[in-house]
Amino acid sequence: MEVYSDWYYGIEKRITWQKDTLSEKDYQKYKLDLLLCLARRVDSFSALCTECQNRKQEITALTNDLANLSLMSKEAKKSYFKAIGDITKHLQKQHKLVTEGQYIGIGMAIGSGVGVALSAALEGAGLPIGIGIGAAFGFYLDAKAKREGRVICPKKKKTALASRKIFIAVILGVLMLAGLIAFILGEPFG
Repeated sequence: MEVYSDWYYGIEKRITWQKDTLSEKDYQKYKLDLLLCLARRVDSFSALCTECQNRKQEITALTNDLANLSLMSKEAKKSYFKAIGDITKHLQKQHKLVTEGQYIGIGMAIGSGVGVALSAALEGAGLPIGIGIGAAFGFYLDAKAKREGRVICPKKKKTALASRKIFIAVILGVLMLAGLIAFILGEPFG
């Protein structure tokens, strides 16, 4: 079990109190789970990172304002979400952390580009192949980042079998979608 500072436990207490008072929709809307994960990560790096020490003050201010979420102006809400984004970017750039699923998205985007190029050589079958390979590579990198503890806010643990089933379902869905797009565009497979 990891031990955190008194600061973190105070933040956790405030966010947990909000979970009990807000609706589930508002709790998710204001990304309070992510805010708690960010606080945990910032706390763990703050001894060595002056930026994280400054971010602790920012997180404290954000959690102090949680009681007034419904009363916040549009600009204050915009500022709230910008602060969460800025903290996330800092952790990604300076501490090499990633968001869950980040590599799958990147892999599928790169795979789409490669697939389009392959389509010329494979008479239209390249897109699903490229997307499938990109998604598989992204899934591998996401799993590696999770094993290394580099995910900012990891979701609850799933069994290995459930993860494989989700991966297979995603790959099959992507391949079917790519095949449908190729069919609609009139590109033959083989």
